Amino acid sequence: MELDAKHFTDGATLDTDICIVGAGPAGMVLASELVDRQCDVILLESGGSRAEPEIDALNVGDTSGNVYAGLGATRHRGLGGTTHLWNSTLQGAVAAKYAPLDASDFAPRPGLEHSGWPFGIDELRAHYERAQRICGLGPFAYDAAPWARPGAAPWSGIGDDLVSRVYQLGTRDALVAPLRATLARASNVRVSSHATAVGFGVNGAARRVAVVHVATPGGARWSVRAKWIVLAAGAVENARLLLVLNRSLSITGDGAEWVGRCFMEHPRDRALTLRPHSPSTIESAGFYDLHRAADGTWIVGRLAIANAALESGALLNASATLFPRVTHAGARLRWRLRAVLPPFAARGLAEGGHGWSTRRSSTSRVRELELLLNLEQLPHPDNRVTLSDRLDSLGVPLPSLHWEWRADDQARLERVRALVARSLGGIGTVTIDARALPDPNAHHHAGTTRMHDDPNRGVVDRHGRVHSADNLYVAGASTFPTAGFANPTLTIVAMALRLARHLGDVARV
Repeated sequence: MELDAKHFTDGATLDTDICIVGAGPAGMVLASELVDRQCDVILLESGGSRAEPEIDALNVGDTSGNVYAGLGATRHRGLGGTTHLWNSTLQGAVAAKYAPLDASDFAPRPGLEHSGWPFGIDELRAHYERAQRICGLGPFAYDAAPWARPGAAPWSGIGDDLVSRVYQLGTRDALVAPLRATLARASNVRVSSHATAVGFGVNGAARRVAVVHVATPGGARWSVRAKWIVLAAGAVENARLLLVLNRSLSITGDGAEWVGRCFMEHPRDRALTLRPHSPSTIESAGFYDLHRAADGTWIVGRLAIANAALESGALLNASATLFPRVTHAGARLRWRLRAVLPPFAARGLAEGGHGWSTRRSSTSRVRELELLLNLEQLPHPDNRVTLSDRLDSLGVPLPSLHWEWRADDQARLERVRALVARSLGGIGTVTIDARALPDPNAHHHAGTTRMHDDPNRGVVDRHGRVHSADNLYVAGASTFPTAGFANPTLTIVAMALRLARHLGDVARV
């Protein structure tokens, strides 16, 4: 059921088995997986169903380092979380492109000190398959072969270091609407909007967090008393809440020094342009255009770095999306899928411009293709979230983000650019704008409560349990030790499914 904390009584205490903080994809999936369990759940969401200035103001914070859009512009409070920041459309609906992490993202890589997950991709495979259905996607298939067909086949002759793969496309409503409906019907789940977690209480000297202190802007202050607590409020807010907890209890050790560190984004690089040797290369690029597969799945082909090329640790993981560049003044392409994607200049869902490959009138004007690289960022401990000296309207220290695109990131990016240029040399000439710097503002926050079995190297264990507490867990991309290059939603959902199974075992619900 859904409740609005604006109607709660000051000083009230609600009792539950499991309290989840944050109703984005991680929190909503986790709560929905607990509907059929013999337990009571409270899901706290700071916002509501629509944007509210007073709530939005809670997202602000300080930034330092390289230019960054800021913590207010890159976060959202409300049912559905940061899916409300998705800025692309599919047939008129808000949407995003999906891909899983690659097998190489889970493995330790030479020269990358903080790379490697506690488990490999096989641990998530079954959860990825379920996540596909929850996200409203097709089968768990991201290699090119299952999607190739006459007129939409991947390029050959691109070398061994590049491989063709796909993104799958899905709408926000396909993910969020069924979850919200499930939770609204559930008798054992209370979804409380306008409920902002502001602090915690503990059981004396025990390693258990007993209470979540909650505030409603302009309203009551109240509490949730829970046996198990899960933070699912995004990488910045998860770190902020843990920093507040550690400061209030003077917690050191057991991973506390890692809280907030290794913040990662997904920068986008536009330095590469391909000019094919033959017009037929562009005319045969339909696989890399937005198109609908025979089973109804919307896909976009992409160029990915082969796993073998990533094993040395010399490269960032990356994926290139293709879109046309019109080369003469006044030309304006008319998109076949105008209702599916925003205009070319807006760079929407598949980075704009898709739908061009099937129109002879369009391809005849295209002489070059821009290669947009979606990039991994390395986990660097000094890219971090800390607590500001300023307080928000509820009296909680604001987060402060220090973010830099570092020299080792740039060196690996330049090797990626060179690899792509070399691999495509058989079909065209690739020019590189060496002065270009990547844009960091994908709004894909990750890494601030990193997962590691050793508390000296991470905040949470392989199940997401905070090393310094027995009943406190973290869900979402903040736990990712490395974050690959892609929108993290699919992996967030898969990890939430895995955590639900674990909580069912340890809580015996």
